[in-house]
Amino acid sequence: MKIDRLEHALPNMSEKALVRFVRRSVCQALMGAGKEADEGREVLDLVYVECSRRGKEKLYDTVYATISRNPEHCDLH
Repeated sequence: MKIDRLEHALPNMSEKALVRFVRRSVCQALMGAGKEADEGREVLDLVYVECSRRGKEKLYDTVYATISRNPEHCDLH
């Protein structure tokens, strides 16, 4: 994923798309390995900044907590 493209795309995402993206990024960061996990954490930082900008930190926190407690909801393959 191109980080610079992501930075431009995030502000234009709907809230529903942002939730899906947070979920996918959390799964990648928590369940991935090596480069995939590193990229997932970098993306999560950008996504959190966007959620914060929108005043939706709770959205991020809720998705992160849910996936952390239920990693079986991740399907990275």
